[in-house]
Amino acid sequence: MQLIKFGIAGLPSFLVAIPLNWFLVEEIYLTKPVAYLITLFFQVTVNFILLRLFVFKGVTEKNALKTYFRFLWGIAFFRLLDWGLYTILVQNTEIYYLIIQIGNVVIFSLAKFLYSKKIMEK
Repeated sequence: MQLIKFGIAGLPSFLVAIPLNWFLVEEIYLTKPVAYLITLFFQVTVNFILLRLFVFKGVTEKNALKTYFRFLWGIAFFRLLDWGLYTILVQNTEIYYLIIQIGNVVIFSLAKFLYSKKIMEK
């Protein structure tokens, strides 16, 4: 049940991340790796808030900042892998960059869920 809630809680940031990445690339003219890095940081922050509110409700408010930084540093590992794979694929294939972004969500979701569960339920 928590995995389903995790997916649902991640949906809002995912739905904003796709157009955000597109906007940064197509309208602001950032390179795809830089635009995706900004998009990933946005997603991590929004996901943390939504996970605390809807998935892992037992966490006390007193520890929110400490938990955020533990979450941020750990999830940064997965996001670095995500960003690296995205960058390699964007630069070395003809696959449309937003398709790669969506594929990476699928690839890294379970690992991010398991890590988030470990951090949030401490």
